[in-house]
Amino acid sequence: MTLSEKGRVYQVDSVLVIHQGALGDFILALPVLSALRRAFPDARTVMMGYPRILQLAKDRFYADEIFSIDQKGMATFFIRQGTLDENLSRFFSTFDLVVVFGKDGEGAFINNLKRVCKARIIHINTMPSQYEAIHLSEHLLRQLSRSGIHHSDGTPRLFLRESDREWGERFWLERGISPEERTKVIILHPGSGSRKKIWPLNLFLDLFRHLQNHSNRIFLIVLGPAEGPEIQQAFEVLDFPHLTLAKDLSLVELASVMEGCQLFIGNDSGISHLAAALGLPTLAIFGPTDYRVWSPRGVKVEVIRREIPCSPCDGERLSLCKEMDCLNRIEVEDVLSGLKRMGTEF
Repeated sequence: MTLSEKGRVYQVDSVLVIHQGALGDFILALPVLSALRRAFPDARTVMMGYPRILQLAKDRFYADEIFSIDQKGMATFFIRQGTLDENLSRFFSTFDLVVVFGKDGEGAFINNLKRVCKARIIHINTMPSQYEAIHLSEHLLRQLSRSGIHHSDGTPRLFLRESDREWGERFWLERGISPEERTKVIILHPGSGSRKKIWPLNLFLDLFRHLQNHSNRIFLIVLGPAEGPEIQQAFEVLDFPHLTLAKDLSLVELASVMEGCQLFIGNDSGISHLAAALGLPTLAIFGPTDYRVWSPRGVKVEVIRREIPCSPCDGERLSLCKEMDCLNRIEVEDVLSGLKRMGTEF
C-alpha cells in the first residue's frame, strides 16, 4: 500500500505507532488505529508505549509487535539536537510510516525522529481545543484524515483472542458461574486513576446494596492498583454470596473476564472505556471532566453528571477544588434513573 504527500509517494510496508497515553486515552485512539490497520492491512504494524496497555492491541487486530517507551536511550530523543541513541535510531529508521500521538508536533521528539527516519511522519495532536468540545475520538480521526487516511467509525472496539475468552471462561467456572449466569453479571468499578474523579464510596456502597436487594444478579467488583485501601477494604469485607472480586488482574485478563457480562457501572476511568470498547452497556459517573470530550463510546453508554456552574473545570481549578460538588451531588437515584434509560430497571 502507498501513501502520498505533496506529490511524493510512500510505499508503506511497515508502520510504527507511538502512543504514551493512559488507558482511557489509548482506547479513545482505537478508531485511528483501526483506520491505519485497514488502510495498510498487509503492513507490519508495531506500537511503542506502555506494554501493560499495549497488550490489549498485540495480536488482537491492531498490532503485530509492541515495544516499551521506557527503554535505554529513549531519553536522547527528547533533547533538541543531542546525540541520539544508535540502536533506537536504527530501529526508527526501519519504518515507512511513523504515527506519533502527542501534544507538540514541533517538539524535540518529532524533530529527532526526522533526523533518523526517511519515513512519512504523521503527528496526531491529542488535545482538542477547549472551545470546540469535540469528542476525542472524532478529534483524533480528524487529525488523521488531514494526512489522507479516512475512517468513518469513531467507536472504539477491542478484539480478544480465543485464548483470552477461554481464560475468562475458566475464571468464571472456577467460581461456580456458568456461561448463562455470566450474561447476567453486573460489574462495578468504584475507583479511578484520579481521586477527584471518584464518586463517594458511601454512595457506591449504597448503590451496590440497592442493586443486590432488588435483583438476583451476580456482581463483579473490579479492584486494581488505582483503588486505595479504603475502597478495597470496603468491598472485601462485604458478606454477599453472589459477589466476585476481580483483583489485580492484567488488562487483558480483566477484559477477558468482563466480556459477555450484562452491565458495567463505573467512574470516569480507563476501565469504563475498556467496558464500552468491549461492547458492554456502560454507565459512567462523571464529575469535573468534560463528558463531551472524554466520555466512553460504545454500543450503549449512559453518562451521569450534575449540571453545576464550575463543571467541567480545567486542571488548575480542579487541583484547588475542595468541595467536588459535581460528584457529591450525584445521588443513587440519579444512577438508577440512568439505568432505567438504558433499559435496566431495579
